[in-house]
Amino acid sequence: MIQIGDTLFLEIHKPGVAPLKYKCKVEHVGTDRLLVTYPTDLRTNKSEFFMVGTRFHGHFTTQDKMTYAFTTEMVDRKKDRLPLLVISYPGEQNLKKIQRREYVRVDTSIDVAIHPKDNHFSPFNTMTTDISAGGCAVSLPERHKLKAGMDVICWLVLPLKDRMHYSKQHAKVVRIIDGKDGKRDQAPLQFIDVSESDKQNFLRFCFEEQLRFKKKGLL
Repeated sequence: MIQIGDTLFLEIHKPGVAPLKYKCKVEHVGTDRLLVTYPTDLRTNKSEFFMVGTRFHGHFTTQDKMTYAFTTEMVDRKKDRLPLLVISYPGEQNLKKIQRREYVRVDTSIDVAIHPKDNHFSPFNTMTTDISAGGCAVSLPERHKLKAGMDVICWLVLPLKDRMHYSKQHAKVVRIIDGKDGKRDQAPLQFIDVSESDKQNFLRFCFEEQLRFKKKGLL
């Protein structure tokens, strides 16, 4: 199932905050252990140091495009030709097959203006933290008045390869993720009634971002 050379994505989940996301390469597959390269933060592309006992949610995609998830824990470090982490592995029989999202979502920052539909707050400008053809997550200013369930209007600027595309979307606030350790709150937004032409532009933008990340070695 999982093979040497596969990319393994790891996430650390903490209540009320966005998951911390990392990637690494599988260097060895054992019956109950994996040896992986030091995980790098997907946002900074820098290696992170983890303590023995750190728990992760891991997932990987096979060559036939099936995605599997499992929980894992760092159990040791190993020095081979390069520094490696030893993490637990539940075995193929305990992997969970997960459905791929309807739309590809990429972690990226683009300009977005958020306006109220019913004058519940003053409009503000901010940046996305991720985006797909079905919605986006945005960073929120201090003392914001957004609440889960609110309807908002989003004005987004998609920097496509050959042009800038300006998109106006009706969206609903899915929830508010409280910021921790000085970080800002975030709000995942679900787009409502996206036109087919806008959907294609979002899909194109996400595809171009993935290509850009791959060229930089971030995917």
